[in-house]
Amino acid sequence: MKNNDIFCVETITSKTNSTIVKIAKLLDKKYRKEESLFVCNGVKLIEEAFKFNARIKYIVLNNDVVFEEKVIDIIKKIKALGTSILCVSENVFLKLTDEKAPQGVIFVCEYFSEKHTFSTIAKNCDSGEKVLVLESLRDPGNLGTIIRNAAAFGVDRLVLSSDCADIYSPKVVRAAMGAVFKLKIDVVSDLKATLLGMKNGGYNLLGAALEKDSLLLGEYSLKPSDAVIIGNEGHGISSDVLSLCDNTLLIPMCDNTESLNAAMAATIIMWELHKI
Repeated sequence: MKNNDIFCVETITSKTNSTIVKIAKLLDKKYRKEESLFVCNGVKLIEEAFKFNARIKYIVLNNDVVFEEKVIDIIKKIKALGTSILCVSENVFLKLTDEKAPQGVIFVCEYFSEKHTFSTIAKNCDSGEKVLVLESLRDPGNLGTIIRNAAAFGVDRLVLSSDCADIYSPKVVRAAMGAVFKLKIDVVSDLKATLLGMKNGGYNLLGAALEKDSLLLGEYSLKPSDAVIIGNEGHGISSDVLSLCDNTLLIPMCDNTESLNAAMAATIIMWELHKI
């Protein structure tokens, strides 16, 4: 059975359809920000988005793809909430995705980070939130992996400087595997001010950095009030942010080895946080 027999009156076959053009433009960061909308691909992501109450504005279905009954049921439930369903031909569908092997479903969500404001919700460490801070992390794959692993290891909140990779980019959303819908993620315009607020609220700031007096992870046991900062892939933590840290944290490694990939370093640290 064709999807338009279930969800739609007709199949869109024109790439110049006004809604299709609008969705296609969301692949551009500037337009995403203007519209506060972002695009997600795939069955797994729509299941996670529905599970965690993401605000879905459109669902686009490739009318040549036959979905499993459980996926059809989820789409029906989302449609009942007022979401628009668009059935499109395959050539139109491919205009909307950068996936190499798309699964036949694309959906558009509203931005979500605005509902979580770190300065008002979690400034004080008595909130009990486990927090990881990312400064100038530019690689979308690294950021998506950190988001995914943060959800796996029980981190409650990620705080990102505004020059990190865009959390709403398709590459980040894809690498995060649905975790963007679970975590509290704050992108802050003034990281130094946010960190000062955290210190005043009781957080102990630990910068992941190689310093002669760094605490050794494993010998030092992380505490609930410790917020660890991960820096840029190539340059590490900036001197301004490092100056705000109460101490630095070092992951022990063999001699004559390069520093760890940022996502790997963050994951090891989050594993230690998970033990608390």
